[in-house]
Amino acid sequence: MKTYCPECDTDREVELLEREVESTIDNLTFKYLAKIPYCKSCGNEVYIAEISDQNLKLANDQYRELAGLIKVAEIEELLETYEIGKKPLAFLLGWGEATIIRYLDGFTPRKIYSDQLKELKDPNKMLELFERNKSSLSEVAQRKLFNRISQLIDDFREVEDHGVVRVAKYFLSKIDTEAEEVITPLKLQKIIYYAQAWLLALKDRTFFQEDFQAWVHGPVIPNLYYQYKKHGYSSIPKVENFDDNIFDEDQLDVLEMVKFAYVRYDAKYLEELTHRENPWREARGECKADEICNRIIKKESIKSYFREVKDSFNIQSKYDLKNYIASL
Repeated sequence: MKTYCPECDTDREVELLEREVESTIDNLTFKYLAKIPYCKSCGNEVYIAEISDQNLKLANDQYRELAGLIKVAEIEELLETYEIGKKPLAFLLGWGEATIIRYLDGFTPRKIYSDQLKELKDPNKMLELFERNKSSLSEVAQRKLFNRISQLIDDFREVEDHGVVRVAKYFLSKIDTEAEEVITPLKLQKIIYYAQAWLLALKDRTFFQEDFQAWVHGPVIPNLYYQYKKHGYSSIPKVENFDDNIFDEDQLDVLEMVKFAYVRYDAKYLEELTHRENPWREARGECKADEICNRIIKKESIKSYFREVKDSFNIQSKYDLKNYIASL
């Protein structure tokens, strides 16, 4: 990467280094890790607009988390989850049609409006809002949204012993609390995706029948999302007294491989990995990076891709898998 260096008075190669930065927003002071570009020739800090924008977003996200305000990504997830546009959601809430757009553009909402949006993560709350204000939508939009809410409520009532929930509980039972290990809902989705992928690749079997959807932030099983979404960006508590014997030997081998190779990474890195891989990319098709998408990631696509990876890198053990990921 090159940019203009005022000290050198010419374009120079730069390197990005992480540095803890202190910021103050609305009298709330906090620290976050920013990426700072430095000139490789003279060592002075230089300005790159794109990097500066990324740092501003990091600061804004940190501020919102500390202040308990909804983040841009969470609003995007609401639109994606309910398959609803920005304007119809604003109409349901009784807001001006430009309000949601402003929030998505980074404008910080007041807490009362943030709390209203956060409530809608629960499909039952969305149903209440829908019943109160559905007349603000066209009849077609009403039918579409009501059907989507009904589907999500059914998914939300997923029974505890269901296959995908069992896999989730396996990983949650292995959280190393002493090492301050963290498994957020986003990270859990990605770990479970890789468990399903490697069981398909290595054993030609599945842990569960549900399909992953190609959401903005990677593969997601909607009913699992609702099972754990209340934890937001925080770690899900460890599951105690979980019996591994519900899985057979082949399944346990794959679960241990995935735990050993993937759990060490944070949610955003695992999301990035899924974005590089063909199954998610093919399911998204021509969708834009931030476009709502509920297309199915076909099991055959997952199996084909990861079987090719297995054969190309001769992956047979957890150490092979760990080394493969480390080489990416």
